[in-house]
Amino acid sequence: MAATQRCVFRLALFALVSVCVSVPAQKRQQQQEEQVNDAFHFPAAGDETLAPRAFTPLKVGAITPKGWLLKQLKLQAEGLSGHLSQFWNDIENSIWIGGNGDGGLHERAPYWLNGIVPLAALLQNSGEELLPGTVGIYKTKMNHVGNSSLCTEGTDFPYNDLQSFNVNSTAECQQRCIENALCESFVVNDCDPKNIFCWLKSSSAKQSGGGTRQEKCRCYGEVPYKPPPPVNITEQAWKYVNYIRGHQQPNGWLGPQDNLKDGNIYWGRSNVMLSLASFAEAYPSEFENVTKVMMNYMMLAKDMLNASNPPLAGWAAARWIDMALAAEWMIDNAPQGQTAALLEYATLLHNQGSNWEQWFETFTGNAGGHNVNNAQAIKSSGVWYRVSKNETLHQLSKNRMANLDKRVGLPTGMFNGDEIIPDPPTRSPSRGIELCGVVEAMFSYNTLFSIHGDVMFADRAEKIAYNALPATWASPTGGDMWAHQYLQAVNEINAIKADPHVWTHDGDMAETYGLEPNYGCCTANFNQGWPKFASMVFYTTSDNGIAVGIWAPASATVGGSTIDIDTNYPFDDTASVTVVAKTAMNVYLRIPAWATAATVNGQPTKNGTMFKVPCNAGNNNILVNFKPDIRVERWGDGDETTMPYSVLRGPLLFSLPIEGNYTLTAHHFGTGVQSSNDYEVRPLSPWQYALVLDGQSPFDVKINGYIANTAPFNHTGWPITISATVRSLPSWGTAMNSAAAPPASPVCESPGVTCGPPQQVTLVPHGGTDLRIGEFPKA
Repeated sequence: MAATQRCVFRLALFALVSVCVSVPAQKRQQQQEEQVNDAFHFPAAGDETLAPRAFTPLKVGAITPKGWLLKQLKLQAEGLSGHLSQFWNDIENSIWIGGNGDGGLHERAPYWLNGIVPLAALLQNSGEELLPGTVGIYKTKMNHVGNSSLCTEGTDFPYNDLQSFNVNSTAECQQRCIENALCESFVVNDCDPKNIFCWLKSSSAKQSGGGTRQEKCRCYGEVPYKPPPPVNITEQAWKYVNYIRGHQQPNGWLGPQDNLKDGNIYWGRSNVMLSLASFAEAYPSEFENVTKVMMNYMMLAKDMLNASNPPLAGWAAARWIDMALAAEWMIDNAPQGQTAALLEYATLLHNQGSNWEQWFETFTGNAGGHNVNNAQAIKSSGVWYRVSKNETLHQLSKNRMANLDKRVGLPTGMFNGDEIIPDPPTRSPSRGIELCGVVEAMFSYNTLFSIHGDVMFADRAEKIAYNALPATWASPTGGDMWAHQYLQAVNEINAIKADPHVWTHDGDMAETYGLEPNYGCCTANFNQGWPKFASMVFYTTSDNGIAVGIWAPASATVGGSTIDIDTNYPFDDTASVTVVAKTAMNVYLRIPAWATAATVNGQPTKNGTMFKVPCNAGNNNILVNFKPDIRVERWGDGDETTMPYSVLRGPLLFSLPIEGNYTLTAHHFGTGVQSSNDYEVRPLSPWQYALVLDGQSPFDVKINGYIANTAPFNHTGWPITISATVRSLPSWGTAMNSAAAPPASPVCESPGVTCGPPQQVTLVPHGGTDLRIGEFPKA
């Protein structure tokens, strides 16, 4: 399906879900909306200030990632993130840089740039600006250096054939290999000058450790590679930002010429604003120019929304929150004497946008159930609180997390939303959540933490990042970031072209791994996940201190003081914090709600709080021991006596890994393991088990330790595992190519159910699995 056609389909789907109800139902719904809207109307405070954030994130570029976090960011840059601009048409030839890609919504290059800019800054800080590239089949074919000694006579290299054909000379065979990006060696049969035959090989004797043999009428030659150009994320970020800001129209408009009478056109520019804000922070020399570009666009958009043009519509109406967030960033950082106008712009966005406060309380109204809209809108109450200053919004921020959990929640911290949140609601572990929703929810919860200061929001962002985000990536290599899903499930026994399928609004390829399964929005939007998360590890406080909001290995310098976290968390239980303070200051440490026995420098702390540590000028050493217990939580559908169980420890969900059989279904770019491919994955190991929870079969934790410079969420050699007791449950079947709902607990006591004897299985971090079971019935 063409890009434009796909965008039209999604727009149609949005409209269908929002308004396709019968006329009587429509009247009832309208009456209900009018009745409820008054209760969820929070006007702007009316002054020219914003409520301060509880914790202010450091500027993009202020944080230096280390350890496993740096490795994860490098894997992202070495995978799809760093190469999309080389081969994926919607980025490589984006309409935002004068090409013809990214039609329709024009959202994909902005999505990508929203992650690439902070990724570039983080890698630059760590001295990892240049990363190894890979040779792609869509790149210029000059990947090889010719060899003057063409080949070795009397030598054959069997197998590994790419192509075979007749040629006029040995030199022609070598040239054909040079011109084929996948060719690494060649063999010719040159005994008969009138009938020379050429074989192109996908490997070489040097790479395979031998394999040649003596053979008459054979001549074997290798074609050395010219090293591919390195991946330079910084260079990519500058290229796109420079083009966008350099092509602003005199009236302030940015990007493609669209129908200015379309209330949906503002959405494509939303992530451009966030990208430019990050760029201005990361590169101070560009701050003045970039913020003027942003101001010119925002003032035009304000005037357009104030005039006789149609109001916000479609995706723009649903996603007004990020546009308002960008306006608030301008007020905080570059108001240029336009604070009142920026507040007017933010108020127009809020008033013309969807009413998310009503939606998350009652699940009625004009906002609707699109999963990504919901994930972005989780932060609407916090974003609007800064303008409204109504404390009720703080409580609504807390309520929405609980309301989503109750209706459609998952043990990964996410919620079910296979395009649309299920209606009627279900917490089925076989239903899916979209990758776009995952990264948007991470950013939303971190934003709520920053604005309100409640530990519960940072806890949730961390839980999603350490479970749901890595669980949507898999390949035969394991742990890289070359192939992702559109939808992921907690209980996922197949990743195949599924017809029929349990999800309701996406195509049959939605759970396969690849470049752009089902739809390409997540290929562009995933890029913000890890970089924005890493950029919100540290915050400044109102008393000129530093707060640790996310636990990960990183360091930063703030106002002449430095803070450094040395840890393998979440794969280990402790974190060493070193503060070199310029003057006496307070440091605030997030103690997660689950850390009921945590200590700081050996002293007990209260969980679910920001623990204050007064630091003296000079060196201060702080040891945090989280002391996590294993938790068995109830998720899924059913009541308190029948719901399935999940096993967690610290922020990690532990799942049963199912060995996967990979089938390559398409190749897009690259060579060897550094390739963009599409895969189907089928199970090779048993998965039908019930969890023994009799008090007599304790879990056994084994901390193997994170090995430096390895993939943090690798799919083998896990840094931490849990041994659990289970009983086989052959009667637990499948439904529509997915695992059926977990049978009601306790299943082995049910009439007619036969369970096997107790046995041990190994549970691993959920994010380190190809296929898995994360919710079990109780035996």
